[in-house]
Amino acid sequence: MILATASIGSGCKQKTITAAPKTVTEMAIPKPAPIPVSVSPQGMMRGGKPYFVQGVGGDKNLKALADRGGNSIRTWSTNGLGSILDEAEKLGLTVSAGIWLENECSWFSYKNPEHCKKQSDRVRKEVNLYRNYPALLAWGVGNEAEGDGSNDAYWQQLERLAVMVKEIDPQHPTFTAVAGLNPSKTQGLMKFTPSLDYVGINTYGGVFGLRKHLQNVGWNRPWLLTEWGPRGFWESKKTSFGAPLEQNSSEKAAMMMRAYREVIRPEGGCLGNYAFVWGWKFEATATWFGLYTHEGDTTASVDTLEEVWKGRKPENLAPEIGPISSMPAAALAPGQKWQPRVESKDPDSDPLQWQWAVLPELQGHQHNGCKIPAFVADTVVAAQTATPEAKAPQKHGMYRLYVWVKDGHGHVATANAPFEVR
Repeated sequence: MILATASIGSGCKQKTITAAPKTVTEMAIPKPAPIPVSVSPQGMMRGGKPYFVQGVGGDKNLKALADRGGNSIRTWSTNGLGSILDEAEKLGLTVSAGIWLENECSWFSYKNPEHCKKQSDRVRKEVNLYRNYPALLAWGVGNEAEGDGSNDAYWQQLERLAVMVKEIDPQHPTFTAVAGLNPSKTQGLMKFTPSLDYVGINTYGGVFGLRKHLQNVGWNRPWLLTEWGPRGFWESKKTSFGAPLEQNSSEKAAMMMRAYREVIRPEGGCLGNYAFVWGWKFEATATWFGLYTHEGDTTASVDTLEEVWKGRKPENLAPEIGPISSMPAAALAPGQKWQPRVESKDPDSDPLQWQWAVLPELQGHQHNGCKIPAFVADTVVAAQTATPEAKAPQKHGMYRLYVWVKDGHGHVATANAPFEVR
């Protein structure tokens, strides 16, 4: 999902080859030296020193990440990886490089040797291309490609890939990221993938019970939290018409602070974490997972991350916010009006700027995107005040009322509430 291409370093010397009837000049570019990384039950070592991952998922705003105190990023593919690694090196960051693996589907099967060989050939090329970059931390071989964990052929291919990657690049560890670690996935990993150095776990609402869960399923190898953040839309309470209820930005920040205090620490096999997502995307809603908004402002969760990374609060904090109140309990008629309210304040007493808007309800992963939908016209009067008047759209369907509250310093509080028109 991240696109670019990359350079391989700087500096060169000329090498001349004479071939009649003309001369061809080649440029021999020296490869940069990799920094060795190893993993043991005691933790991760990078360049001979202990290394605990305090990072995020995403490859944008890297200077801001370094300034905030983060030390690493995670990608989901090798698209544009060279330029990402170069920028990360300049900023003192590391990169867990994702290698995308196909899901079992109509056109790819892990039980098909030809499919697996083609995949292996691609992975070999990707590893050879990027293995010597100094910012490289680890290879993430696959993200949530395991299904329910019952496909032995997938785990067997994963082991073959891990062995191959280690042969090509013995300087960096390998892992795979799974969507939760159920007993079937645990069994597949333990039985078939001894060459993986650790497992990456993507979990959201289940983060607080993660350490106990790992004990219950018998996981005794190193692990890293590869995705985590607010409660997911698939595990949230829903309205009577099926719309998930999203936490506001203050609730998300409090949840993330609690997770750090209770779960994320260098013991019990934990190698660190990558919070999701360092940037913005439309997934379920316009504010669900992004640590940034579509306009580039940062939420209170970013302040939480800086506090745990640096051991102190940022100098200027994002506004605080409560839930939107006075939302209609029943479906609205087209054009029906109401007056929503929300309490918001700024810890630094900065003057606040308000923006209210109605967007169509777009649920689930299928509506992922990098563009915010157009606001529904003529649905909010006095949209830039703390006391707006909302009006139901004319078209029947599900909608969501949003509010963004900015402090003028690049920080924002967010809240939203779904409603139905019929």
